[in-house]
Amino acid sequence: MKISRDWLADYVPLPDCSPGQLAHELTLKTVEVEGYDAVDGDVVFEIDNKSLTNRPDLWGHYGIARELSVLYGLPLAPLPRIARPPSTTGLVSSVDPAWHRRMLAVQCTVDSSVPTPAFLRDRLRRIGAPSRNLCADLSTYVMFSVGQPSDVRATGDSIMLEIPTLIPSQARRSARTEASVRQEKGLDTQRVDQAVDLFLHLLTETDPSAVALGEENVVLAATRGAEIEVSLAEIERRIGLRLPPDEILRILRALGCTAEITGELLQVTAPSWRSTGDLSLPVDIVEELARIHGYDALPARRPVVELAPRSRLPLSRQVREVLAARGGATEVLTYPWSADHLLTACELEAELAIDHPPAPDRGRLRPSLLPNLLEAAAANLRYHDEFSIFEVGTVFAATERTSAGILLTGPDGVELFRRAKGLADLIRRYCHLTALDLSGTPAQPWTDPSARLAIRPGGTLALVRPSVLRAAGIDRGAIACVELDLDALRTHPSRENRYAPVGDLPESDFDLSVLAADTVPWSLVADTATHAHALVQRVDYVGEYRGSRIPADHRSLTLRVTLRPQSTTLTASEIAATRSTVLAALDRAGARLR
Repeated sequence: MKISRDWLADYVPLPDCSPGQLAHELTLKTVEVEGYDAVDGDVVFEIDNKSLTNRPDLWGHYGIARELSVLYGLPLAPLPRIARPPSTTGLVSSVDPAWHRRMLAVQCTVDSSVPTPAFLRDRLRRIGAPSRNLCADLSTYVMFSVGQPSDVRATGDSIMLEIPTLIPSQARRSARTEASVRQEKGLDTQRVDQAVDLFLHLLTETDPSAVALGEENVVLAATRGAEIEVSLAEIERRIGLRLPPDEILRILRALGCTAEITGELLQVTAPSWRSTGDLSLPVDIVEELARIHGYDALPARRPVVELAPRSRLPLSRQVREVLAARGGATEVLTYPWSADHLLTACELEAELAIDHPPAPDRGRLRPSLLPNLLEAAAANLRYHDEFSIFEVGTVFAATERTSAGILLTGPDGVELFRRAKGLADLIRRYCHLTALDLSGTPAQPWTDPSARLAIRPGGTLALVRPSVLRAAGIDRGAIACVELDLDALRTHPSRENRYAPVGDLPESDFDLSVLAADTVPWSLVADTATHAHALVQRVDYVGEYRGSRIPADHRSLTLRVTLRPQSTTLTASEIAATRSTVLAALDRAGARLR
């Protein structure tokens, strides 16, 4: 919306300040001024329409002038009042209560040859409104003055001026025009009187022969001033400053409100032009006082931040999130009882029986998650050959314990075992466990002797014995399982954060395939390569190979060595020298170049 400084000066004596200062004051306390331009000796301010959305009283020069009079403590000139024409009927054909709150129609005679006054045409042109004829220009001028749209149409030798107040929700359904924009914001019905008085005043000044023959006024729902109560203590609490009662009353009365203070209670009746949804709640009054007093004048207080220890998620929840989000496994939920044939196949003792079992063969509570996970795997292997599932739940052995079970299916048992070991290490790392030692032989009878490890302080990592798989109805592939006793595990009181700076220079890497006996663990190979040279940043496992050309009890390990330069970009000769050093160290550890 565009606002003319000369137009504003008709209603309020503007202070002696630059356009920039005026724009800053309006932006800080009322509306957002996006910019201003000098036009024919005038200054036209561009106001962001979004900042006017809840202020229908500001969609005209008089509303902006009213705000400036409050901001600067200046007198506001009243709008012209005239003797209204006699009341009559038949001017308003129909008024729809679903669309209108008020409709005023005035019939006037006018000399159609009288031109629009030059000052009025100039003002409309400066704000981008085209000039058409006297009556149409007066209607447009009135809308940009007081914010009230109107319509003028010729009826024989006279004109008919119609000024409606529409229901906002209905106005939004009409075409997007300057008039509909104002109507949809919620105009008060009293503004119609301001518009008709200003129109007739300008008409008779321009054409002294013009006569208002009569008017018909239909009021369906007059706008009533909103009544609001708020305590002085609430005002002080919200703005952080106790304003003197005299200043509170001065600000509100200057805004057109009726305000009284009784004890600690402020009672306010908002003016009609602020009562269509703008001022309705106690916080609205607080906002008015704060912005007119000046946000920059409110005391600045350093915020008080109280730091409290962050409550950690339960370990069971952490394990779920790690396995699902980082491990790529799918969570399953099974019943707390297990099938008898699976308990027998796993050689698990279920000590707790159910009085009224859901089925004859499911009368005992599960002492482990494995039987139910095997049953879930058998059901899903009909549709998928490879997948990872897990469950976190209660098991019933000598006591109730919280357990986490992970089951992986696929064709390669060795690969499954390694992936299961990686998931166990993932839990140790991201759940911040104090220790997770994978060593020794587990006592569980369902484990395959070829690949099994005990997890201390409580758990098992192993391939499942083929006989157990056959009992579960699984006739192909292999299955690796991890079961952890979550009640036995302990976490660090807080996580350890380590900062590793990102290198400024590009890294380099190379792959090595070395032949190592089965007695040489991967951990020794990785640790030896990592500490072989200062340029080695990390060592990653790529894979292993066993075949006809590999000696018995040996395997070919492929590892990737990443180098990080320290001062300059690495040259080919430096990379080659580092590679030779790493190979020499591996050879001493029992892993020679293949």
